[in-house]
Amino acid sequence: MKNQLKRVFCFLIFCLFIDLYPKTVSIKTYHTLTSFGTKTKELKNSVVINYDENQFLIDSSVYSYDIPLSEKYVYVVGANEGLKLRREFGKERVLSYQFENDSLGRRIETTLVGPKDSIYWKEYIKYDSNGNKVKRIRFNPEEALNPKMIPSEKKYGALIWGEIYDYDSTGQILEKKEIYDNYILEITRFKIDSLNQTKKIDEYFDPSLIIRTIYYHDKNNRLLKEISVGKYGNSLGSKTYEYDILDRKVKITTYDNNGLMEEAIKLVYDNKNSKIYKSYIDSSLEIFLKKETLFNGEGNPYIEAIIDGKDRVLEKNVFFYDIFGRTSQIKQYDMFRHNEFDNVQLPIKVNIYEY
Repeated sequence: MKNQLKRVFCFLIFCLFIDLYPKTVSIKTYHTLTSFGTKTKELKNSVVINYDENQFLIDSSVYSYDIPLSEKYVYVVGANEGLKLRREFGKERVLSYQFENDSLGRRIETTLVGPKDSIYWKEYIKYDSNGNKVKRIRFNPEEALNPKMIPSEKKYGALIWGEIYDYDSTGQILEKKEIYDNYILEITRFKIDSLNQTKKIDEYFDPSLIIRTIYYHDKNNRLLKEISVGKYGNSLGSKTYEYDILDRKVKITTYDNNGLMEEAIKLVYDNKNSKIYKSYIDSSLEIFLKKETLFNGEGNPYIEAIIDGKDRVLEKNVFFYDIFGRTSQIKQYDMFRHNEFDNVQLPIKVNIYEY
Protein backbone atom coordinates (compact mmCIF):
# COMPACT_ATOMS: atom_id res chain seq x y z
CA MET A 1 0.00 0.00 0.00
CA LYS A 2 2.82 2.37 0.94
CA ASN A 3 4.66 1.65 -2.34
CA GLN A 4 1.44 2.20 -4.27
CA LEU A 5 0.95 5.61 -2.66
CA LYS A 6 4.57 6.46 -3.38
CA ARG A 7 4.13 5.61 -7.07
CA VAL A 8 0.94 7.69 -7.25
CA PHE A 9 2.73 10.61 -5.55
CA CYS A 10 5.66 10.40 -7.99
CA PHE A 11 3.25 10.28 -10.92
CA LEU A 12 1.45 13.40 -9.65
CA ILE A 13 4.78 15.21 -9.23
CA PHE A 14 5.73 14.20 -12.78
CA CYS A 15 2.39 15.49 -14.12
CA LEU A 16 2.86 18.74 -12.21
CA PHE A 17 6.34 19.13 -13.68
CA ILE A 18 4.98 18.50 -17.19
CA ASP A 19 2.26 21.11 -16.63
CA LEU A 20 4.67 23.69 -15.23
CA TYR A 21 7.32 23.20 -17.90
CA PRO A 22 5.57 22.38 -21.19
CA LYS A 23 7.52 21.73 -24.37
CA THR A 24 5.02 23.76 -26.42
CA VAL A 25 2.95 26.89 -25.77
CA SER A 26 0.26 28.07 -28.20
CA ILE A 27 -1.15 31.60 -28.17
CA LYS A 28 -4.34 31.94 -30.22
CA THR A 29 -5.66 35.39 -31.11
CA TYR A 30 -9.41 35.81 -31.60
CA HIS A 31 -11.17 38.96 -32.83
CA THR A 32 -14.71 39.51 -31.56
CA LEU A 33 -17.42 41.51 -33.26
CA THR A 34 -21.17 41.95 -33.24
CA SER A 35 -23.33 42.08 -36.35
CA PHE A 36 -27.13 42.10 -36.58
CA GLY A 37 -27.45 41.09 -32.94
CA THR A 38 -25.02 38.19 -33.23
CA LYS A 39 -21.71 37.87 -31.40
CA THR A 40 -18.88 36.36 -33.46
CA LYS A 41 -15.44 35.23 -32.34
CA GLU A 42 -13.04 34.64 -35.21
CA LEU A 43 -9.62 33.01 -34.96
CA LYS A 44 -7.18 35.33 -36.74
CA ASN A 45 -3.71 34.04 -35.96
CA SER A 46 -1.71 31.97 -33.52
CA VAL A 47 1.83 31.72 -32.21
CA VAL A 48 3.37 28.35 -31.40
CA ILE A 49 6.42 28.45 -29.10
CA ASN A 50 8.66 25.41 -28.57
CA TYR A 51 11.16 24.76 -25.77
CA ASP A 52 13.91 22.17 -25.39
CA GLU A 53 14.48 19.89 -22.39
CA ASN A 54 16.24 22.73 -20.55
CA GLN A 55 13.27 25.06 -21.10
CA PHE A 56 15.32 27.15 -23.51
CA LEU A 57 13.31 28.75 -26.30
CA ILE A 58 14.15 27.08 -29.62
CA ASP A 59 11.56 28.47 -32.06
CA SER A 60 8.44 30.57 -32.37
CA SER A 61 6.12 30.40 -35.41
CA VAL A 62 3.30 32.74 -36.42
CA TYR A 63 0.31 31.24 -38.25
CA SER A 64 -2.46 33.10 -40.05
CA TYR A 65 -6.06 31.95 -40.41
CA ASP A 66 -7.07 34.79 -42.74
CA ILE A 67 -8.06 33.08 -45.99
CA PRO A 68 -8.38 35.15 -49.20
CA LEU A 69 -11.92 35.21 -50.60
CA SER A 70 -10.74 33.41 -53.73
CA GLU A 71 -9.67 30.45 -51.60
CA LYS A 72 -12.89 30.21 -49.56
CA TYR A 73 -14.75 28.65 -52.48
CA VAL A 74 -14.18 25.52 -54.54
CA TYR A 75 -15.69 24.60 -57.88
CA VAL A 76 -17.83 21.49 -57.73
CA VAL A 77 -18.74 19.48 -60.82
CA GLY A 78 -21.69 17.17 -61.24
CA ALA A 79 -25.36 17.60 -60.43
CA ASN A 80 -24.70 20.57 -58.14
CA GLU A 81 -22.05 22.15 -60.32
CA GLY A 82 -20.85 25.56 -59.25
CA LEU A 83 -18.95 27.44 -56.56
CA LYS A 84 -19.35 26.07 -53.04
CA LEU A 85 -18.13 27.56 -49.76
CA ARG A 86 -15.46 25.51 -48.04
CA ARG A 87 -16.26 24.72 -44.42
CA GLU A 88 -12.75 23.99 -43.22
CA PHE A 89 -9.62 26.04 -43.72
CA GLY A 90 -6.05 25.28 -42.82
CA LYS A 91 -3.59 27.61 -41.18
CA GLU A 92 -0.71 29.20 -43.03
CA ARG A 93 2.69 29.75 -41.46
CA VAL A 94 3.61 33.38 -41.97
CA LEU A 95 6.86 33.68 -40.02
CA SER A 96 9.07 31.48 -37.91
CA TYR A 97 11.80 32.61 -35.51
CA GLN A 98 14.46 29.95 -34.92
CA PHE A 99 16.76 30.39 -31.93
CA GLU A 100 20.15 29.10 -30.84
CA ASN A 101 21.18 29.46 -27.19
CA ASP A 102 24.44 29.03 -25.32
CA SER A 103 24.86 26.69 -22.34
CA LEU A 104 23.44 29.38 -20.02
CA GLY A 105 20.28 29.75 -22.06
CA ARG A 106 21.27 33.12 -23.52
CA ARG A 107 20.14 33.70 -27.07
CA ILE A 108 23.12 33.94 -29.43
CA GLU A 109 21.52 33.43 -32.84
CA THR A 110 18.09 34.12 -34.36
CA THR A 111 16.92 33.28 -37.87
CA LEU A 112 13.70 34.72 -39.29
CA VAL A 113 12.16 32.32 -41.78
CA GLY A 114 9.27 33.21 -44.10
CA PRO A 115 6.99 31.18 -46.37
CA LYS A 116 8.62 28.30 -48.27
CA ASP A 117 11.55 28.43 -45.82
CA SER A 118 12.91 31.66 -47.26
CA ILE A 119 15.35 33.37 -44.85
CA TYR A 120 14.65 37.06 -44.23
CA TRP A 121 17.54 37.71 -41.86
CA LYS A 122 19.94 36.25 -39.31
CA GLU A 123 20.92 37.93 -36.06
CA TYR A 124 23.79 37.31 -33.64
CA ILE A 125 24.24 38.55 -30.08
CA LYS A 126 27.48 38.83 -28.09
CA TYR A 127 27.85 39.05 -24.30
CA ASP A 128 30.64 40.23 -22.03
CA SER A 129 32.16 38.27 -19.12
CA ASN A 130 29.39 39.58 -16.81
CA GLY A 131 26.65 38.27 -19.06
CA ASN A 132 25.67 41.70 -20.38
CA LYS A 133 24.58 41.98 -23.99
CA VAL A 134 27.22 44.10 -25.75
CA LYS A 135 26.48 43.67 -29.44
CA ARG A 136 23.64 42.71 -31.76
CA ILE A 137 24.11 42.37 -35.52
CA ARG A 138 21.50 41.47 -38.14
CA PHE A 139 22.07 40.84 -41.84
CA ASN A 140 20.37 39.44 -44.91
CA PRO A 141 22.12 36.22 -46.06
CA GLU A 142 20.57 36.64 -49.53
CA GLU A 143 22.70 39.79 -49.97
CA ALA A 144 25.91 38.32 -48.52
CA LEU A 145 27.33 37.61 -51.97
CA ASN A 146 30.89 38.97 -52.02
CA PRO A 147 33.26 35.98 -52.37
CA LYS A 148 36.09 38.10 -50.91
CA MET A 149 34.18 38.25 -47.62
CA ILE A 150 34.17 34.47 -47.21
CA PRO A 151 37.17 33.41 -45.08
CA SER A 152 39.28 30.46 -46.08
CA GLU A 153 37.57 27.37 -44.68
CA LYS A 154 40.82 25.47 -45.12
CA LYS A 155 42.63 28.00 -42.93
CA TYR A 156 39.96 28.92 -40.37
CA GLY A 157 37.32 26.21 -40.67
CA ALA A 158 33.58 26.93 -40.95
CA LEU A 159 33.01 29.82 -38.52
CA ILE A 160 29.60 30.55 -37.04
CA TRP A 161 31.21 33.48 -35.24
CA GLY A 162 34.81 34.57 -35.10
CA GLU A 163 37.37 37.38 -35.35
CA ILE A 164 40.49 37.54 -37.52
CA TYR A 165 43.33 39.99 -36.64
CA ASP A 166 45.89 41.07 -39.22
CA TYR A 167 48.80 43.54 -38.94
CA ASP A 168 50.44 45.43 -41.78
CA SER A 169 54.16 45.12 -42.49
CA THR A 170 55.00 48.00 -40.10
CA GLY A 171 53.02 46.50 -37.24
CA GLN A 172 51.32 49.87 -36.76
CA ILE A 173 48.00 49.10 -38.48
CA LEU A 174 45.71 46.45 -37.05
CA GLU A 175 42.78 45.14 -39.06
CA LYS A 176 39.98 43.23 -37.34
CA LYS A 177 37.52 41.17 -39.38
CA GLU A 178 34.31 39.98 -37.72
CA ILE A 179 32.77 36.81 -39.09
CA TYR A 180 29.15 35.70 -38.72
CA ASP A 181 27.80 32.55 -40.34
CA ASN A 182 31.11 32.11 -42.17
CA TYR A 183 30.89 35.59 -43.74
CA ILE A 184 32.79 38.80 -42.94
CA LEU A 185 30.26 41.53 -42.08
CA GLU A 186 32.60 44.10 -40.50
CA ILE A 187 36.18 45.22 -41.00
CA THR A 188 37.68 47.72 -38.55
CA ARG A 189 41.15 49.25 -38.89
CA PHE A 190 43.13 50.63 -35.94
CA LYS A 191 46.38 52.59 -35.72
CA ILE A 192 48.78 51.53 -32.95
CA ASP A 193 50.89 54.33 -31.41
CA SER A 194 54.26 54.14 -29.64
CA LEU A 195 52.53 53.45 -26.31
CA ASN A 196 50.76 50.45 -27.87
CA GLN A 197 47.41 52.26 -27.70
CA THR A 198 44.89 51.65 -30.52
CA LYS A 199 42.83 54.32 -32.26
CA LYS A 200 40.08 53.47 -34.71
CA ILE A 201 40.79 54.71 -38.25
CA ASP A 202 37.74 53.49 -40.16
CA GLU A 203 35.06 50.81 -40.45
CA TYR A 204 33.66 48.87 -43.38
CA PHE A 205 30.22 47.24 -43.35
CA ASP A 206 29.09 44.67 -45.87
CA PRO A 207 25.98 45.75 -47.88
CA SER A 208 24.07 42.80 -46.40
CA LEU A 209 24.06 44.48 -42.97
CA ILE A 210 20.59 45.49 -41.72
CA ILE A 211 21.37 46.77 -38.23
CA ARG A 212 24.22 46.68 -35.72
CA THR A 213 23.74 47.83 -32.14
CA ILE A 214 26.46 48.33 -29.52
CA TYR A 215 25.40 48.33 -25.84
CA TYR A 216 27.25 50.18 -23.05
CA HIS A 217 26.96 49.30 -19.34
CA ASP A 218 28.24 50.86 -16.13
CA LYS A 219 30.22 49.09 -13.40
CA ASN A 220 26.92 47.92 -11.86
CA ASN A 221 25.99 46.17 -15.11
CA ARG A 222 23.22 48.66 -15.83
CA LEU A 223 22.55 49.41 -19.49
CA LEU A 224 23.36 53.10 -20.06
CA LYS A 225 23.37 53.55 -23.81
CA GLU A 226 22.92 51.80 -27.13
CA ILE A 227 24.02 53.07 -30.54
CA SER A 228 22.74 51.62 -33.82
CA VAL A 229 23.90 51.80 -37.42
CA GLY A 230 22.22 50.37 -40.51
CA LYS A 231 23.14 49.70 -44.11
CA TYR A 232 26.65 50.91 -45.04
CA GLY A 233 27.15 52.00 -41.42
CA ASN A 234 24.68 54.88 -41.60
CA SER A 235 23.48 56.03 -38.18
CA LEU A 236 20.04 54.83 -37.08
CA GLY A 237 20.12 56.76 -33.79
CA SER A 238 20.69 55.86 -30.18
CA LYS A 239 19.01 55.34 -26.79
CA THR A 240 20.01 56.31 -23.27
CA TYR A 241 18.76 54.86 -19.98
CA GLU A 242 18.44 56.40 -16.52
CA TYR A 243 17.80 54.70 -13.15
CA ASP A 244 16.67 55.60 -9.63
CA ILE A 245 18.49 54.72 -6.40
CA LEU A 246 16.77 51.30 -6.43
CA ASP A 247 18.25 50.55 -9.88
CA ARG A 248 14.81 50.78 -11.49
CA LYS A 249 14.65 52.18 -15.00
CA VAL A 250 13.03 55.64 -14.85
CA LYS A 251 13.74 57.13 -18.28
CA ILE A 252 14.46 55.90 -21.81
CA THR A 253 15.38 58.56 -24.37
CA THR A 254 15.53 57.87 -28.10
CA TYR A 255 17.63 60.05 -30.42
CA ASP A 256 17.48 60.18 -34.22
CA ASN A 257 20.42 59.78 -36.60
CA ASN A 258 21.33 63.46 -36.11
CA GLY A 259 21.48 63.15 -32.32
CA LEU A 260 18.21 65.03 -31.77
CA MET A 261 15.74 63.81 -29.17
CA GLU A 262 12.96 61.87 -30.88
CA GLU A 263 11.03 60.37 -27.99
CA ALA A 264 11.32 59.79 -24.26
CA ILE A 265 9.58 57.36 -21.92
CA LYS A 266 9.35 58.27 -18.25
CA LEU A 267 8.47 55.62 -15.66
CA VAL A 268 6.99 56.29 -12.21
CA TYR A 269 6.64 53.47 -9.67
CA ASP A 270 3.72 53.56 -7.21
CA ASN A 271 4.53 50.72 -4.81
CA LYS A 272 1.66 51.58 -2.46
CA ASN A 273 -0.97 51.02 -5.16
CA SER A 274 1.00 48.39 -7.11
CA LYS A 275 1.12 50.51 -10.25
CA ILE A 276 3.64 51.65 -12.85
CA TYR A 277 2.98 54.77 -14.91
CA LYS A 278 4.66 55.29 -18.30
CA SER A 279 4.55 58.65 -20.09
CA TYR A 280 5.54 58.84 -23.75
CA ILE A 281 6.95 62.27 -24.68
CA ASP A 282 7.57 63.55 -28.22
CA SER A 283 10.32 65.83 -29.51
CA SER A 284 8.32 68.93 -28.52
CA LEU A 285 8.29 67.60 -24.92
CA GLU A 286 4.52 67.00 -25.06
CA ILE A 287 3.00 63.82 -23.61
CA PHE A 288 1.26 62.03 -26.48
CA LEU A 289 0.53 58.70 -24.75
CA LYS A 290 0.39 57.23 -21.26
CA LYS A 291 0.27 53.68 -20.00
CA GLU A 292 -0.89 52.70 -16.50
CA THR A 293 -0.33 49.13 -15.33
CA LEU A 294 -1.92 47.68 -12.19
CA PHE A 295 -0.22 44.57 -10.77
CA ASN A 296 -1.80 41.72 -8.81
CA GLY A 297 -0.58 40.30 -5.50
CA GLU A 298 1.97 38.06 -7.27
CA GLY A 299 3.54 41.03 -9.06
CA ASN A 300 2.07 40.18 -12.46
CA PRO A 301 0.25 42.70 -14.70
CA TYR A 302 -3.49 42.68 -14.04
CA ILE A 303 -4.96 45.70 -15.87
CA GLU A 304 -3.18 47.89 -18.39
CA ALA A 305 -4.75 51.15 -19.59
CA ILE A 306 -3.60 53.07 -22.69
CA ILE A 307 -4.39 56.80 -22.43
CA ASP A 308 -3.87 59.53 -25.02
CA GLY A 309 -2.44 63.01 -24.49
CA LYS A 310 -5.90 64.36 -23.68
CA ASP A 311 -6.39 61.84 -20.83
CA ARG A 312 -8.86 59.74 -22.81
CA VAL A 313 -8.68 56.00 -22.21
CA LEU A 314 -8.17 54.41 -25.61
CA GLU A 315 -7.56 50.81 -24.73
CA LYS A 316 -7.67 48.45 -21.78
CA ASN A 317 -5.94 45.08 -21.48
CA VAL A 318 -6.94 42.60 -18.77
CA PHE A 319 -4.62 39.71 -17.87
CA PHE A 320 -5.75 36.33 -16.48
CA TYR A 321 -3.59 33.55 -14.97
CA ASP A 322 -3.94 29.83 -14.29
CA ILE A 323 -3.33 28.05 -10.98
CA PHE A 324 0.42 27.91 -11.76
CA GLY A 325 0.65 31.68 -12.23
CA ARG A 326 1.05 31.43 -16.00
CA THR A 327 -0.76 33.76 -18.38
CA SER A 328 -3.98 32.09 -19.55
CA GLN A 329 -5.79 34.95 -21.33
CA ILE A 330 -5.34 38.58 -22.31
CA LYS A 331 -8.47 40.50 -23.25
CA GLN A 332 -8.16 43.77 -25.16
CA TYR A 333 -10.96 46.33 -25.01
CA ASP A 334 -11.42 49.34 -27.30
CA MET A 335 -12.55 52.05 -24.88
CA PHE A 336 -13.03 54.66 -27.60
CA ARG A 337 -15.41 52.66 -29.78
CA HIS A 338 -17.36 50.46 -27.39
CA ASN A 339 -18.06 46.93 -28.58
CA GLU A 340 -21.18 45.84 -26.66
CA PHE A 341 -23.54 42.86 -26.71
CA ASP A 342 -26.58 42.70 -24.42
CA ASN A 343 -25.26 45.82 -22.63
CA VAL A 344 -22.02 44.00 -21.80
CA GLN A 345 -18.78 45.36 -23.16
CA LEU A 346 -16.94 42.83 -25.31
CA PRO A 347 -13.21 42.65 -25.93
CA ILE A 348 -12.14 43.34 -29.50
CA LYS A 349 -9.32 40.84 -29.20
CA VAL A 350 -8.66 37.82 -26.96
CA ASN A 351 -5.33 35.99 -26.66
CA ILE A 352 -5.71 32.47 -25.26
CA TYR A 353 -2.63 30.59 -24.01
CA GLU A 354 -2.54 26.80 -24.23
CA TYR A 355 0.21 24.82 -22.47
